[in-house]
Amino acid sequence: MTFVSKQRTLCALGVFVFAFSAAAQAQTIERDIPWRSFQDWNVFQSSVYKGCVATASYQNGTTVRLGFDGIIKGYFVNFSNHKWSDYEMMKNIELEFVLDGSRSFRGYFHTIQRDRMATFETGGIKMAFLDGLAAANSFRIREGRTQLAALSLSGSRRALNSMMECERARNGQ
Repeated sequence: MTFVSKQRTLCALGVFVFAFSAAAQAQTIERDIPWRSFQDWNVFQSSVYKGCVATASYQNGTTVRLGFDGIIKGYFVNFSNHKWSDYEMMKNIELEFVLDGSRSFRGYFHTIQRDRMATFETGGIKMAFLDGLAAANSFRIREGRTQLAALSLSGSRRALNSMMECERARNGQ
């Protein structure tokens, strides 16, 4: 009988500690520091990525994030949309990005849930891809023959430059 009550006490204590630590963690998550906003873009220091991020949201429900992930020490890009919820989470998927209707990039993206939206994310991307996005006026995201989104990139060069400036300031350079 003593064993059971000790188990219950330990279980109750464990639940309390877990709930307390989750509540404390919830207060520290997602404390982003705004950097600059212009056109459709917002640039901020991200507590999640431990680096600077440029983000834009579009009327079709797509959100684009370009940034520096201070955890993996590399650039990342992700695309979110509620319409993509049919994709199985935690899988790799090959996507093609067609810039200005001609130049294209292919890459593997991991499907995750972010802000309650299906998100395609990849890290460790090359600066050439970010430069290509920033130099383009528009792009399409395709999986095979299926077009997932067609978006304007108005202001993306300024957003990328501001994100890099934010990252240099964050690192005291």
